[in-house]
Amino acid sequence: MSSARTTRRGGFIASLGAATLGFVQFFGGLTLLVRDVLGHLIRGPFGGPGVGWRSFWTQSVRAGPRALPVVFVVNFFVGMILALIGGKILMQLGVTEYVGDLLGVGIVLELGPLLTGIIMTGYIGAALAAEIATMVVNEETTALRTMAVNPVRYIVAPRMLAVIVMVPAITLLGDFVGVLGGLLVATEVLDLSMNGFVEHAEQALGTRDVWRGLLKATVFGLIIGSIGCYQGFRVQGGAEGVGRVTTGAVVRSIIAIIVADGILNYFLLFRL
Repeated sequence: MSSARTTRRGGFIASLGAATLGFVQFFGGLTLLVRDVLGHLIRGPFGGPGVGWRSFWTQSVRAGPRALPVVFVVNFFVGMILALIGGKILMQLGVTEYVGDLLGVGIVLELGPLLTGIIMTGYIGAALAAEIATMVVNEETTALRTMAVNPVRYIVAPRMLAVIVMVPAITLLGDFVGVLGGLLVATEVLDLSMNGFVEHAEQALGTRDVWRGLLKATVFGLIIGSIGCYQGFRVQGGAEGVGRVTTGAVVRSIIAIIVADGILNYFLLFRL
C-alpha cells in the first residue's frame, strides 16, 4: 500500500516538474523572441538590419480587414445583449437612463478589447502559427539562414508588428459598433432617447478609459503575435505537427489574454 502511494506521489511530482519546466521553457523562448524583434525595430533607424516595412504593410492589410466582419457582428450583438441584461436590472432599480454609462464603460474598457483579442487569436494567431510552421517544415527558414538572412527579422518582426498595430485599430472600430448595438436596444426596447443615451455614455466614459482599452488591446496584440510566431517555430513533424502548433497557439493565446486582462484590470483600475 505504501509503495503504491509513493509511486503515485512520485508520478504527481514528476508531472508537476515536467509542466513547470515546460512553462519555463515556453516563457523563456517567447521572451527571447520578443527581445530579438525589439532589437531589430530599434536597430533599423540607426542603419542596422531593420524590419521590412513593405512586408509590414502587406501583413497589416492581411491582418486587419480579414477579421473586421466577425468583430463587427460579435461586438454589435454583445452590445445588444449587454444593454438588454443591464437595462432589465437598471429598470428594476428605476435608473434605466444609466444604460449609456454601462455600455460606454463596459464595451470600451473591457468587452471590446477582450472580444477583439479572442477573435483575432482565431483569425491571425492561428494563421501565423500555421504559416511559419509550414515554412519550417519546408526548410524555408533554413534556406534563409543559409543566405545569411535572419528569419526573426525577415519573417517574425513584420508580422508581429502588424498584429500589435492592427488589434488596437480594430478594437476602436469594434467598440463603436458595440455601442451602436446597445443604442439600438436602448431606443427601441428601453424607450430611451438617443440624446440621453449618448449624453450618459459621454459623461461616464473619459479619455483615460479609452486609452486604457487601447493599452489592453496593444498588450493582447503582442500576445497574439508573439505566441503565434513562436509556436510556428516549435513545429515537429509534418502536417500533423503544423496542426498541433496551430491549435496550441490559439489555446495558449486565449489563456494568456484572459490572464493578462485580469492583471491589467487590477493595475489600471486600482493602482494607476
